Amino acid sequence: MRTRLALLAGAVMLASCTEGVAPYAPVHAPPAQGPVAPTDVLPPREGSEARPPPAPVEEPEVPPPPVVPRGSATVVDLGEGRRGLLSVAQVDVDLTVSGVRGRHTVSVEFVPPSGLPYERRSAEVDSRVDESRTVRFSLPVAGTAVATSGMSGTWQARFFLDGAPLTAASFTLDP
Repeated sequence: MRTRLALLAGAVMLASCTEGVAPYAPVHAPPAQGPVAPTDVLPPREGSEARPPPAPVEEPEVPPPPVVPRGSATVVDLGEGRRGLLSVAQVDVDLTVSGVRGRHTVSVEFVPPSGLPYERRSAEVDSRVDESRTVRFSLPVAGTAVATSGMSGTWQARFFLDGAPLTAASFTLDP
């Protein structure tokens, strides 16, 4: 029995002997060339076509915030003591527009104290978004229905950009 046991132990030792064989096979990695596409790793199966790798997902470009047009109106000084219907030749109102790009139409509507529109005028502005443009509008007074009809009181100058309300200014004409 001892002999058999010795023979069995010898056979096991010989089977586990690795003399002349390296304990681990050397790993020869290919030179680094970036990530490997999935279709390059496994060959296609018989009867199937290799699929291209999915396209990379790109972040959508965020558009710039919309530009908001702004306007401010200033009544040009009528002169010291010149507010009466008979002493004012005309009323000038300056409109400064910013935040617009390209060609646009600006309009003014002169509204007397009665509240009904009296006169409307328009002008074209052409600018870049980072520029501001000033347009002067005039309301003739001397020799017009404003003076002869006695339209004294507080007037409104309402401004529009392409038909949309933009800003307003007021001025007073004394009797």
